[in-house]
Amino acid sequence: MQRWDFRSATDILTTGPTVTLARIAARFGVQLATIARARINTPNRRSAPSNWETVVREMALIHASELEMQAKTLRKLARELAQSNRKH
Repeated sequence: MQRWDFRSATDILTTGPTVTLARIAARFGVQLATIARARINTPNRRSAPSNWETVVREMALIHASELEMQAKTLRKLARELAQSNRKH
């Protein structure tokens, strides 16, 4: 069992995987502004990339895996802190 301090425990709470528009743009190999313009609902919007469904599906699966790993880490933290609290 790991000995947790406040900083390391709260670091886990605040550093989860995220999907940003910048990450999406990088995956498509385009500028952030291109993705942002494709998302707006105005006459000036750009078309979404032609293969957007495939790329977003792949990113969703990767993100789900990242979230599952983060959930496991959070459950471990909670378990270990509960055990540590019982010892004191």
